[in-house]
Order: sequence, then C-alpha cells, then structure tokens
Amino acid sequence: MRLPLALLVLAALGAAAGGPDEAAQAGQFSTPEQHRCSWQLRSAAGASELRLSCRPPAGRGAARRCVYRGEPRRCAAYGARSRQYWRQILGKLRRRRHPCAADGPLSARLCGQGRAPPEAQLRLLPAPSATPPGPGAAGGTAEPPEDLAETYCAERWHSLCSFLVGFWQG
Repeated sequence: MRLPLALLVLAALGAAAGGPDEAAQAGQFSTPEQHRCSWQLRSAAGASELRLSCRPPAGRGAARRCVYRGEPRRCAAYGARSRQYWRQILGKLRRRRHPCAADGPLSARLCGQGRAPPEAQLRLLPAPSATPPGPGAAGGTAEPPEDLAETYCAERWHSLCSFLVGFWQG
C-alpha cells in the first residue's frame, strides 16, 4: 500500500520530530470529491496553524482557502509523537468531502476528547470579512478588533487582544 504524497513529505521532514517551529511544512492531497488541496503548517506563540487551499475539479465551483488553529502541544502525547498527530490530522482532512467546510474541530485520535484540553483541537477560523477600509487603513480591509483577536490570539486572550487592537486602530 502506497502512502499518499502528503504523508511521505511529512515523514521526510525531520523537523516534525522537533516541532513545527523549526520550519514551515507543506504538502498536497486529494479529497473524495477530487478537490486538489495544498496545505502548509506554521507555528507561532505556542499555537499551530494549518492553512489549506483547495481547488475543485474544473468547472465545479471556486477555490477555497481556510485556516485551522489550535495548540496541540497541550496534549501530553503530542511531544513524543508529533508526526503521528499530523498524519492523523491530514488523514481526516483527506477523507472530508470539503476540508474547508465547518464540520467541527479537528482532533487526532492521539489527542482526542478526554485525552487533551479543548485548546489542543484544531478549529476552523472564520473567513476574513470583506469590510470596506476604515479610517487609517492604508488600502487594506479594516477588520473589527474581535475578528483580529480571534484570528491572531489564543482563545483565553481574546478580550485583551481585542482591547489592544482597538486601541491601536484608534
């Protein structure tokens, strides 16, 4: 039985054993609906982000992008078996018909419910809102402080982050 290309790439990257902080990891997979998805794993400030970009077969809809974020290091088993954790996560995404659809949080069997705190699960972040640029926004889209806090801060820091982002935006 041949391993999917994404698993081979992940297994070949020795940095996964030391944690994803050391290098961004990437790969590709296909879903049962023949969506071609590419993924990239990034870590910052204790949280891990799994970024997906999926293209449907020709003529069957638009491409979708999404981001899953969580803190897998909070799972005790993650430290010793991080490669297995990411293999299980990618396997779940590969089996989903639409990986960027909100089907609930992603968790590996290794760190399933009861084995790790809820923060260890990867949750789909809301898509950025397309609000018109506000005052002081230099050509970009101005997001409300709450949206930025959800995107860039751990769940327990949302209120503080919202305050600081609101203060910074004026």
